[in-house]
Amino acid sequence: MQKTFSNGPFIHRIIVATSILILAVIYFFDVKDLKNPHDRLLISPVFWIMVILYPIIIWQEIREAKKTIHDSEEVEGDGDSYRLTKKVGFFMISVMIYLILLNYIGFIISTILFLPALMWILGTKSRLFPIIFSIIATGLLYLFFDILLGIPLPIGILIEGVL
Repeated sequence: MQKTFSNGPFIHRIIVATSILILAVIYFFDVKDLKNPHDRLLISPVFWIMVILYPIIIWQEIREAKKTIHDSEEVEGDGDSYRLTKKVGFFMISVMIYLILLNYIGFIISTILFLPALMWILGTKSRLFPIIFSIIATGLLYLFFDILLGIPLPIGILIEGVL
C-alpha cells in the first residue's frame, strides 16, 4: 500500500493565519487615526506581536509539512480536515459579525451573544456553561476595562440613541 500526503490541513492553517493577519492590518490602519491615544493603547502592541509571530507560524507549518512528507506518513481523516475547515470558516464569519455588531449594539450585548455562539461552533456540548461563562466573562471584561482602567467600551449606536 502506497503512503500518501494530503497537504489540505497545511494549506488551511496557512490561509487562516494569513487571513487573521490581513484582518489585523486592516483594523490597525482603521484605528490608527483615532484622536484619543488611549483608544489605541492595546491595539499597537498586539498588532506588532501578531506581525512578529506570523513568519514564525508559517515557518513552523512549512517545517511540519516537510517533516510529514519526509517521513511519508499517511494522513488520515480527510473528513476531520473538512470539519476543521468548516469550524474555522464559521469562526471567522462569527468574528466578523461580532465586530460589526459591536458598533451597533455595543460591547456587552454583542459579547454575551458572541461567546456562547463561538463555544457551540467549536464543539462545546453543554448548553448552560457557555451562557454562564459569557455573562461572567463579559462582566469581568467590563469591570476591568471600563471601571478599573477607565477605557470605555463601545456602547453601540442603537443603544446610544436610546440612552
